[in-house]
Amino acid sequence: MNSGFSSKSLKSYPIADEANELANIINSFKAKRVIILVHSIGGVYAMQMKDKINNLKAFVGIEPTTREIILNPPKEAACIEKSKNMDKLEEQIRADLSKILTPEENENFWNTTEQNVQKFDEKDNQNAQAALENDSYWKDDTKLDNDILSVLITENYRQKEYKRSEYASKNSKVVSLGTYHYIHFEYPREIARIVKDVAELE
Repeated sequence: MNSGFSSKSLKSYPIADEANELANIINSFKAKRVIILVHSIGGVYAMQMKDKINNLKAFVGIEPTTREIILNPPKEAACIEKSKNMDKLEEQIRADLSKILTPEENENFWNTTEQNVQKFDEKDNQNAQAALENDSYWKDDTKLDNDILSVLITENYRQKEYKRSEYASKNSKVVSLGTYHYIHFEYPREIARIVKDVAELE
């Protein structure tokens, strides 16, 4: 909503409404086996879609947003230290993208990003933030179902957080990989291999 190539929304859409629409799109393909792959806030959408998607068999999360990190951030020294370096995030993203994109692709990516940012004003950003903060997800204790295979890819210092998170199930594992939140920029081949392995499991 109000991001990327989207047009401005005519009303404020709760995350649950967006998740329902995404689930409807997925179900329209009538897939016999569905795997959800998410990053960051995509995890919140996935948790609201999980009971609505037909034949959902697996979940792969690249540092999906946890309730804990938003409502009660861990007090471990590594987590506190990491939060101090958020101002270096774009610099690191730029460095990683320059390694995996051609110069032309890289320039096009950042030009497009800047154009999209300029399209939405502060009110649009506030509406999107309010939709996120007011979502019922933060107030319940829903967890991923135990019969769903769950693979959680995260930096080493967040392993304990994910093992106790809503994304952990009796059928899950945590994979330590990467040095910052955008792990897929650092290790695209490794993550592709993980997804392929999950897809090939019966």
